[in-house]
Amino acid sequence: MNKNKNVKKILVICVIVLLTISLVASIGINIYQLNFNGFSTYLQNTDEIYVMESGILHGYLEFADGEDYELSYDFENENYSVLIEKYEIDTIAGTGSDLEKALNLMNEYAPRLTHKSDYDNHIEINALSLLDYSLDNPEQGINCKNKAQILNEMCLALGIYSRKVWIMPNSKYDGDCHVVNEIWDTQLNKWIMLDITNNRYWVDENGTPLSILEIRYKGAMQDFCTPVHPDSKLDNLEEIKTASIGNFLYIMKNMVYFEYMTQYTVGESDNSYLLLPENFNKDFENMISQKAIEASPIR
Repeated sequence: MNKNKNVKKILVICVIVLLTISLVASIGINIYQLNFNGFSTYLQNTDEIYVMESGILHGYLEFADGEDYELSYDFENENYSVLIEKYEIDTIAGTGSDLEKALNLMNEYAPRLTHKSDYDNHIEINALSLLDYSLDNPEQGINCKNKAQILNEMCLALGIYSRKVWIMPNSKYDGDCHVVNEIWDTQLNKWIMLDITNNRYWVDENGTPLSILEIRYKGAMQDFCTPVHPDSKLDNLEEIKTASIGNFLYIMKNMVYFEYMTQYTVGESDNSYLLLPENFNKDFENMISQKAIEASPIR
């Protein structure tokens, strides 16, 4: 009797083992087939994601006609002297070019401002209030548009032309955009994008700093560009790009159209201008021209 029970037990165990082996083998075969039929690589291969993103940008390569509005920049606000004295931003910025000063400020404050994407914007949007709330306080993070506001006011306080720009995605289902800064460097005579949220600026294959529109065009044409850290040595840009591919793809995703404030000062102005692609939905007022965006702010 006991012998029969042992035999049955062994048979049951054998059946379970065989079924397990069969199941594992089946899963393995399915994974193999998916991999080699290309079903899993599309979402995992960053090159394929870039092909998709650059194709979108190329489809929206040209911008629609807009007005040649002039953006205004306030260098006289009374808050600036308080900002300089309280946070010694003139000392932190140093005595280099406009870009070097702005990079020094970004590199100092980016790691000291915790990012919180779902921050509810309840603090008044000006640098003094935001710094008082969030600086060196990981429990009270802020989002990209508020970080960009801080850097914008710091640059304006030091006489650097600076603007905060919303960079926007294509899909109406994508509610995630990003906000960055552009500063005008008088030595290079051009606009340069700074991303304080990620503590990065962007360069081409020669290490030349790039504007938002230059980054967008290079992305659309699949020309080389990459985000770099202010402390990065630019002797191996391909390696830097590989290490920064997540940030690279995120920014490229948000390069379809742009929103600019009409005035850059302490706080946010109520009005804005849109720079839209030529074949985009253009049911908007206050569309600005590409020429106005690329123009020098120095009159």
